[in-house]
Amino acid sequence: MNPQIEKLEQEFIAFKNNPANAEDFFQKIWLPALTLSKGELKILFQKIYDWVTENKQVQPKIFALATYSIAFINFHTENYDLALTNYGKALKLFAELNDEDGVAISNVGFGGTYRTLGNFDLSLKYLLDAFHQLNKTHTYKIFEVVSGYGLAGVYLDTHNYERAIEQYKQTAELAEKYEMTHFVLLCYTGLGDALHQLQKNEEALTYFNKALAIAERPDFRGIKSKVLSDIGNYYFDLKEYDKAIDFNQQALTIRDEIKNFGGSITNRIQLAAIYHFQNKTNEAIEMLTNALSVAEQIKVKPKIFQIHLLLSEIYESKNELGKSLQHYKIYNTISNEVNKEDGEKKLKRSELIFEAEQTKKENVIIKAQKQQIEKANIELQKTIDELTLSKINRKAKTITTAIAVTLLIIEDSIMHFVVAPHTHHNFAISLSSNLALAFLIKPIEKIVEHSLLHRFVKVEKEYEVMSGENN
Repeated sequence: MNPQIEKLEQEFIAFKNNPANAEDFFQKIWLPALTLSKGELKILFQKIYDWVTENKQVQPKIFALATYSIAFINFHTENYDLALTNYGKALKLFAELNDEDGVAISNVGFGGTYRTLGNFDLSLKYLLDAFHQLNKTHTYKIFEVVSGYGLAGVYLDTHNYERAIEQYKQTAELAEKYEMTHFVLLCYTGLGDALHQLQKNEEALTYFNKALAIAERPDFRGIKSKVLSDIGNYYFDLKEYDKAIDFNQQALTIRDEIKNFGGSITNRIQLAAIYHFQNKTNEAIEMLTNALSVAEQIKVKPKIFQIHLLLSEIYESKNELGKSLQHYKIYNTISNEVNKEDGEKKLKRSELIFEAEQTKKENVIIKAQKQQIEKANIELQKTIDELTLSKINRKAKTITTAIAVTLLIIEDSIMHFVVAPHTHHNFAISLSSNLALAFLIKPIEKIVEHSLLHRFVKVEKEYEVMSGENN
């Protein structure tokens, strides 16, 4: 087992023994998901979810976080339909808990998935909402950074390069502050890409080199290959082919070592294109033949038809028209298949997005209805409380009146049989005692009312306990 996965397993055991501060625990397991093996993490996330599900009634917040974690790993294993479904479930759970930060990280999930599926408008909407909320509370630092990085990516994808640069810089500062070096590196690479598009090449190269310096860490080897490829593409655009070859070759070596087959095909295609520009046709054909072998092995059709098109162009330049036509026919057949499949995928993705949006709308309606019911219940309870107090008040007045009449009779009897035979000032004494009695009525009423209210509350509590036991 990967030592980092083993460490996360130990964190989970400790969390089970003391499930406090759930936000901290889940952030500890979310961050490695960006760099570690997704297969091993999927097993761990499922194990956490299964354990939490047994206690979901007792710990609804932890259940919501575990549900979100499943969606998170669904996304990172490219299972986007399940990711959207589970993000929707998590959103509903957070909304029921009135957890605005939980709703915000769910929106990060939706925004990231929509960006991957090519819907930049919805992606921008959800990522903006999430970033503003998380940037205000800082509860989930990892997703504060992820939402900022996602926003910058949307701006870059939509050619809004100035906004992308601003957002990448802001996110890089956040990532550095939170010691999330992985994202500092990614932001620097994004800055290099955006600045290069604006032809600010020297500044772009500065950020590429900063990213490359960070990527020297052994655990960043996979990301280093991406940075090297981006720098290679940068030099290719500048027609500095020798440097472009050097950086692409370095990236290819790493990707072959770590078995990143998709990335290695991309580097081989790029190297072949450079050799073609340099009229090194034999080197180009050899590189593309190797790339085609890997692409057919992992069945990546877009790469396969791209390779055949480039081979067709190279053979045409060598005046080997038969081979050129053969590769072009294969390119044409496979590209038509891919276009058809892409159309089906786009339709499926549109359906996924529609269903996810419908679920979110339904959640909003349910939440609004729940709030109306809660408001009505509060109003009803107020009315009941007012009626109860009014009833207690009336009863208190009745009892107080009875007590006052009793005291008046006692006072009159004392005055007639005890005081009157012994003094001539019985009128003054009677008046004084009557006044004292009048002043006592209000305090007596308060005491009686308090006693009745106390008894009512006690009976209510006993009833609740008995109801709970019966249930």
